Amino acid sequence: MEFYQLKITRKGTKPPVWRRCLVPADTDFAKLAAMLEDILEYADTENYEFEFFQKKLRLQNLEAQTAETTKGNYEYAEAKGRQIAELLDTEAWFTFRVKGMELPEYRTDIEKKITDEEKAGTPEILKETRSAEDDFWTADMQTKNTELEKKYGALGIADMVAKKVVEMEKKMEPEQQENSFSRNPKVRDYLNSYNKEDLIASAIELDIEIDGLSKEELAENITEKVLNPEIMKEIFLQADEWEIEAFDRATERKCFPATHKDWKELEWFSNKGYIVAYSDNHAEVPQDVISVYKQVNTPELQEKCRKLSWMRSCESMMGLIYAIAPLKIVYRMYRKRDGFRVSYEEFMDILNELAEKDGMCIVKGDKLIWKAVLQDNLYERIEEFQGERDFYIPTVDEILDYAKHGYPSQDVSYRKLSSFLRDELHLEEEKTEELLYIVYKEFSMDGMLSDIMEEFNKRDIVFDSDRQMERFAPIMMEVNNNTRMLDFRGYTPNEINRVSEQKTTPVAPAMQSFVPMGNLPTNNIVNMQPKKKIYPNDPCPCGSGKKYKKCCGRNK
Repeated sequence: MEFYQLKITRKGTKPPVWRRCLVPADTDFAKLAAMLEDILEYADTENYEFEFFQKKLRLQNLEAQTAETTKGNYEYAEAKGRQIAELLDTEAWFTFRVKGMELPEYRTDIEKKITDEEKAGTPEILKETRSAEDDFWTADMQTKNTELEKKYGALGIADMVAKKVVEMEKKMEPEQQENSFSRNPKVRDYLNSYNKEDLIASAIELDIEIDGLSKEELAENITEKVLNPEIMKEIFLQADEWEIEAFDRATERKCFPATHKDWKELEWFSNKGYIVAYSDNHAEVPQDVISVYKQVNTPELQEKCRKLSWMRSCESMMGLIYAIAPLKIVYRMYRKRDGFRVSYEEFMDILNELAEKDGMCIVKGDKLIWKAVLQDNLYERIEEFQGERDFYIPTVDEILDYAKHGYPSQDVSYRKLSSFLRDELHLEEEKTEELLYIVYKEFSMDGMLSDIMEEFNKRDIVFDSDRQMERFAPIMMEVNNNTRMLDFRGYTPNEINRVSEQKTTPVAPAMQSFVPMGNLPTNNIVNMQPKKKIYPNDPCPCGSGKKYKKCCGRNK
């Protein structure tokens, strides 16, 4: 059976007062609330609240809450029926509190997920730290565990039986969906909600004549175009694989509450009218879209989409860490992934097909060049500075991660910075991701720390104390030293530093102290003119509001 190991720390205590415990993973938040109330020695109450700060989400028993308790910038959702794995598998921590009572709040760190086939599905306290005169916890750990075993031992069996019953009911009613309601949207109606300027922009992108057309006529013509099977195929061929996966999930969810992550992944299709967005943050794929999609979504189209998407990801990675590279290097990247070990001739066919549709690179001789560095022949200066260095060949997971996020979201140092921005500076998820992207851009181009801090200032992000700055400094050092840099053809300063004694080419050392990046040799930065380089996830300079890779990066 699977369990989450949680460390529950009472806020505002010095030294910290905490209990480390195990809770069963196969439960919902309403049951977890009851377990935590027992572990923390609260009285049983329905006025509990889970707060996931990073997601701006609060889970409650909504029936027990008043309108006054659900104000603010958070999304409020029902705890009952929502499985804890949905959030505890991805989040690092949450706050647990009881509202309307003079009781302490607890920060709950999600330490790990474990499997124990021998253990029954009961919560258990593993360790605790508290003073002898604690005002809130009166039972010792052994006594409390005995109470938990007595209360939840039988409940665990009952839950297992109930789960089996639910599974049997689902088998008997295969058509029953998690979200069983639909608002029956139509593409035409949705497009009619756009303003005329947006419709004109969409029409131009779809090569629709716009002269003399009213708003309603524009919406009608765009609807006819995007529901054309051949046009739909082309739109899907320009989508990334994670976008198509998100769309496939959306077609099965009917009308669903869309998260920030959902909208990031569905933006491409939403812009085409294939996803309807409602003012209450719900979304739905219109049935007329689903009908056409079922016609065109053949195994042949799926295979072609995968090949083009993976080539697009390799192009993005090439641009991010090389800017210019021999075709043979990109071929090595492409072949690393299982199922894509194609011949060189087939590789070139896929590359050329992508170039016709939306490629961000051009082939020049035996090299692939990112379009963003063509201006003023910037790629020549980049290649000259890179010299004879070897090319770092990224892993498949790295390529997909960089292509999707524009920065290494899974790198340990970037995750530390992400946690700092969320937990210490209290930034929302969207702003945190934006800053991580900016940090990567600056450091990968050997940019200056002052430029990064200027971006912080533009967004009115300030440090509350010297302690925050002291924590921020070593994190930024670590991020810089683990950033894959254009100068080094994808190697990090730490990797270069480890082998520098065996190289004849001088290298800039990894940062040993926190100093402005301008203190490193600056002549290389000036010569390379990094500010002219546009990254795939940058806002397009044309002002469309779309990402560069989804706008002028496809056509330049």
